[in-house]
Amino acid sequence: MHRQQRQRTAQLLEEAGLELALFSDFDSVRWLTGQNLSAPSLLLFERGNFTLLADEGSSEALNFGDEPGCAYVPIVGYTIQQPIDAPARLADALRELAADINLPPAKVGVEEKSLTLGIWQALLGELPGCEPLSLEGRLLPLRAVKTEEELARIREGFRLVTIGHDAGRKAVRLGQREIDVWTEVQTAVEREAGKWCQMGNDCIVGHRPANMSAAPLDYEIIANDSFILDLSVVVDGYWTDSCATYYAEQPTAQQVQMHKFVEEALAYAISLIRPGEITREVDDKVRSFMAAGGYEVYPHHTGHGIGLTGHEAPRIVPYNQEQFQEGNVIMLEPGIYIPGVTCIRLEDAFLVTADGAEPLSHHDKSLP
Repeated sequence: MHRQQRQRTAQLLEEAGLELALFSDFDSVRWLTGQNLSAPSLLLFERGNFTLLADEGSSEALNFGDEPGCAYVPIVGYTIQQPIDAPARLADALRELAADINLPPAKVGVEEKSLTLGIWQALLGELPGCEPLSLEGRLLPLRAVKTEEELARIREGFRLVTIGHDAGRKAVRLGQREIDVWTEVQTAVEREAGKWCQMGNDCIVGHRPANMSAAPLDYEIIANDSFILDLSVVVDGYWTDSCATYYAEQPTAQQVQMHKFVEEALAYAISLIRPGEITREVDDKVRSFMAAGGYEVYPHHTGHGIGLTGHEAPRIVPYNQEQFQEGNVIMLEPGIYIPGVTCIRLEDAFLVTADGAEPLSHHDKSLP
């Protein structure tokens, strides 16, 4: 699994003149191994080979050692025989590996922000003369371009998202609470998946005083309400995202007007997406579109990438100078919010292709 990711990373390290590197960021390790790990872990790169140090309870990690140029070192995590201290055991295992490394003093690449002092000492203490070179954030541009293996997981996530939204639309009824709607959505998704699923994000009535983003509570759906369901389903570690706005009754004239305008804004945003376009320019154009329609511009992003996390590169925000690349998976989500009255947000996912954007999400966002 994830051989392309390791090949691209090995090339990155070679270009940096590095024969040795340690990846400690949890998402970096998952991206490089393809393993949906749930405990602290490390990945050591040495002259083209990768060694995963992970909890022995991570059954998926056992498969990693079968990959070419890969090895797996199990670490005791949970135990009743001694105190639970996975970081210390990671450091001990790393120290043993580092002691066998036969390299002249050179640079060693490290993701330093995730390293404990013990792991620092375990690595550099066994490599006298080696100079650390930060790799912090260096994998993020690589992660932004998805492989077919990653896209398969993401597509399955969006299949489940559609099922969740179908259940959510039906569950939005007068007198239902936000948590009642969410329970029906979660049940539908997990019944289809046949297992517990990690899910998020927003499930809120329009008459909330702060109605842009929140977890479901006991607010009831009342007359003339709108209802935002912003749904993410995680499949094998890969996130999806989506949003639709539903109504328990026929929407008001104001809501119809707002909903149709947000549909237009989303369509406009989609038309701007192609490789080479600058993210901040797309963000600015969509915000200008909203303002020209006479609406207060949303305070959140116009969109964002997804993958191993719910928000990753490329971010479609005012400061970002990144260009869209073929293979990016992005979300677009314009919205209108009138606190305490009503709110409308629509969100879809797209794969950036050579000539535009391919829809990945397919939930129904239309007016009733």
